[in-house]
Amino acid sequence: MLDSQLSNKMRIGGSLEQTLNQGYRLDLKGIIKEGWQQTRRSGFGLLLAIAGVMAIWFLLINLLLQPYLDDTHVNVAKVLGLLITVIMAPMTSALDMLGLQQSVGVRARASQVFDFFRHFVRLGSLSLLGSLLTSLFGPLFDLFGLPPMLALIPSALIGMGLLFTVPLVLERGLTPPQAIVVSLKICLRGLPSIVLFHGVMAVLLFIALIPMGLGLIWLAPLYFNSKGILYRDLCGVAVEVKDVSEGPNHFTA
Repeated sequence: MLDSQLSNKMRIGGSLEQTLNQGYRLDLKGIIKEGWQQTRRSGFGLLLAIAGVMAIWFLLINLLLQPYLDDTHVNVAKVLGLLITVIMAPMTSALDMLGLQQSVGVRARASQVFDFFRHFVRLGSLSLLGSLLTSLFGPLFDLFGLPPMLALIPSALIGMGLLFTVPLVLERGLTPPQAIVVSLKICLRGLPSIVLFHGVMAVLLFIALIPMGLGLIWLAPLYFNSKGILYRDLCGVAVEVKDVSEGPNHFTA
């Protein structure tokens, strides 16, 4: 799956079927500890990949979106924002896959962010559907006269629920709608653990921003490494390997 030089096929980690049927409770301390070890050992390639993706994202925003960020072009700005999200989908999705790759012992290379454009249609569709789902609640709450700020709660929960959509499309071969449904089911089966994971990451983000944002150098690859470990432990990863030992499993059914 992850490296053309690897030969023997095996599945590493947990079981998607078991996760969906029995639920789980995550060992977040173990997940973050392993993610930190991966970040210290082989985080530089992933960090370069993240920096490259962010640089391209900011460039597109400045070139395409910046001229329309005023009150008279609100709808145009929204459309262009979605367009940029779709264009960037293969590269942002690559970051999830590089974290997953490192969770099974294969070092990430920064150049791999360009490897997923062959999946542009699927990843673009997935990104568009995810954006539409998370932005649905603002207009809906406004329609029923509810405070717009309350819409942030279901939007955030849906965003958390989309955590596994990219590897479900690329590693499991699901369609974007199928991946969204399965990812939401996975997160619902262990919702307290998923919310806690994002809460811990939010706290770490706050801490990382204190020293002029320098902590992001470690937090950004830690986040994607931890996401990869989460997917490996909950869904399992089919890989072609010569010699890779199974990583620790951080959940209990």
